[in-house]
Amino acid sequence: MNKVAKETWAVDDSRLVYGVNRNDLHFLDITEDGELCLRLRDQTITFNEVIQRIKEMNGDSPGYASSFTLRIPQLVTYQVKKLKAAFHRAIGEIEYGGKFIGIYPVKVNQRKDCVTAIIRSDSEYGLEAGTKAELLLIKKVIESEKHRPIVCNGAKDPKYLKLIRDCVKEGYNIAISVESVHESRLIVERFKPEQTNLVLRIKPYLRVEGHWSHSTGRDAKFGLSIHDLYDVVELLKQTGFADSVKTILAHPGSQITEIEAFEKFGRLMTKLYAELRDMGLSNLENIDFGGGLAIDYTSSRVANFMYRYAYLLVSGVNAQLSEMLDKYPPPNIMIESGRGVTALSTMVIVEALEVRSIFPPTRDGYVSEITKDDETKTLEKIKKASTLEEIKEIWNGFHEKYGGLNLAGMKFIFEQEKVTGNLEDAVRSRLVELNLKSYEIEGLVRSFWRTEHIVIGNFSVFNSIADHVLVKQHFPVIPVQDLHMKPQTTIRLADITCDSDGEISQFYRPDADDVWFTKDNRLLATPKGKMGDGIPVGNLENVPGSCFVLALTGAYQDAIEMDHNLLGDLPDVELYLQEDGEWVLSWVTGAESIEHLLKDVGYADIHVDEDPYMWD
Repeated sequence: MNKVAKETWAVDDSRLVYGVNRNDLHFLDITEDGELCLRLRDQTITFNEVIQRIKEMNGDSPGYASSFTLRIPQLVTYQVKKLKAAFHRAIGEIEYGGKFIGIYPVKVNQRKDCVTAIIRSDSEYGLEAGTKAELLLIKKVIESEKHRPIVCNGAKDPKYLKLIRDCVKEGYNIAISVESVHESRLIVERFKPEQTNLVLRIKPYLRVEGHWSHSTGRDAKFGLSIHDLYDVVELLKQTGFADSVKTILAHPGSQITEIEAFEKFGRLMTKLYAELRDMGLSNLENIDFGGGLAIDYTSSRVANFMYRYAYLLVSGVNAQLSEMLDKYPPPNIMIESGRGVTALSTMVIVEALEVRSIFPPTRDGYVSEITKDDETKTLEKIKKASTLEEIKEIWNGFHEKYGGLNLAGMKFIFEQEKVTGNLEDAVRSRLVELNLKSYEIEGLVRSFWRTEHIVIGNFSVFNSIADHVLVKQHFPVIPVQDLHMKPQTTIRLADITCDSDGEISQFYRPDADDVWFTKDNRLLATPKGKMGDGIPVGNLENVPGSCFVLALTGAYQDAIEMDHNLLGDLPDVELYLQEDGEWVLSWVTGAESIEHLLKDVGYADIHVDEDPYMWD
């Protein structure tokens, strides 16, 4: 049966639509009752159960809010081990002679629970700092494990270099990246060659597709241009620092989706590694490939994406070495994946406060018999239309007559909105009946397929998922209930800020054998997949008081949050699965108080023991 017309709906259909139980949402699933749940080590807990437990345990606690950030450090551990296993498998299959070295860039998520989870996951895992503050953080976290590798990136002044030198004297295993001729001069003036481990950070002269591909290649902010690289190498040789260079580093970009490019990147860096050894840097032994490992925010990529990434990178290095007749020792492969190991570990639970509809909910009763007659005639025309051009002509004709009469007053506008809502319903229904793919025509998306319901959520987009505003980053949004039924309609999830950018409506329509629609004929799935607007919900009446999960928020969102409208951090809740299968919930901290937010902007004399989020 054609899935466009099918009336039955199964939980597996919802799994496909919302992207759960696979790829980077493998830890989310749906129960047979239609509840969203967490699944770790074959143990499950529903989000409604988590929400209820938090309310019972901490409903009277200072800073309690109905929305909160849920953190699962065990998912950081899972990703670290998965990344290491992917490279070990690739190295074994290719019979590559170098080893894998994992480095975590703390800028991605500096929170103690996240950094601690990473170092507990692997006794050899390293850390990367980009500032003095981040180096001090790392120094504290691994003060009893000074063997761990530390890579110091970022702009360096004499104070940063002094801190690095002091850490080296204390026994920390630090490698200093050289990112400009100026930095190389500062380093040779302040360090001794025999006590120095240097990294040459090079611009990646390779452009690959990804969310931040515009920031790579010759125009990249970071790294030595090719002419500067020659000058730095010459300076290091002249000052006796040539043997101090152990590593070359390049970042191909962030969130790279063109996975095949990693093989080419591996080849390029290996070629540079060989040429630099030939120029006298004979102690070179590592290639740091930086980050770039993408998170599958749309659940649309191959299931073994991380392994494919590792295999292509290792095979690129190995192939280039073979072409050079194995004249050079296989370099160790360093990876600075941040997003890839942290994104899964955090999600935001948002309570829906109310639903606001664009059109009147009941669409009968008219002020004017003329308007009623016009609507009836227009509906008949729509039912008889057989082409998209006919439907567009009918639609434009209606708006030519009624679109410019808003000055007629409130009653007319109210009546016009009723009719417009009815006609949009009829147009969508007819388009689906005729299988006319107007949803593929950008200009018509806002007219016929737009969502007409706005859910107000008790959160701030700017504080919880700032990247959605800053770089249009997509985050999965999933209702916690009614997932066993065919979605009734779609919604926009708006926050409580006084800013029109404070909403999330992006939703990825997954790849399906045919086109699927909601009960009110809005797009759910389509062959080849498609990003669109409107988050599907099972039953609109049940939305107020229920919650949505904003998933995969563990990378960068805590670091770049904004207190727009003086809306600060939501409460923090940590979830842990014990060995005996028992789920343990911990209330870490309440929502950031109004008093603290006001103090941050200079108002230290206002005392109020409340948070700014909505109360029941």
